[in-house]
Amino acid sequence: MSVRRIAAAIAGFAICTSVFAEPRTVNDGVFTKAQAKAGEQLYGEHCLLCHDKKYFRPVLKRWESQPLGIMFTVMSTSMPESNPGFLNEKEYVDILAYILSLSRYAPGDTELDYEDGALNDVTVEPRQHKQ
Repeated sequence: MSVRRIAAAIAGFAICTSVFAEPRTVNDGVFTKAQAKAGEQLYGEHCLLCHDKKYFRPVLKRWESQPLGIMFTVMSTSMPESNPGFLNEKEYVDILAYILSLSRYAPGDTELDYEDGALNDVTVEPRQHKQ
């Protein structure tokens, strides 16, 4: 099999799996405890002055049905107010994981990923209560 055919097959598989992938929400354990812990430290250093810990529960309601990537973009391009874009992408994602944990979303086994538009594949939804 030629290199072109292999590349085409891989590309086709990637497209099919992304098109038919199960939609994910923030209820699917999309961040880890360790990631939220790292985000807590960063939040204390860069966010807490303007946003107390109770701030985000009502704010997340306004983001319902929206991709998490939009929230990430707003955060990474406009915060902290004194120096927007100061943090690197991983730091913003860690803070986002902490915000989700503050809002009582359950962590999972895989870190919240910011590469290749992965945050656009995760939708903000109301928190599901365990039964």
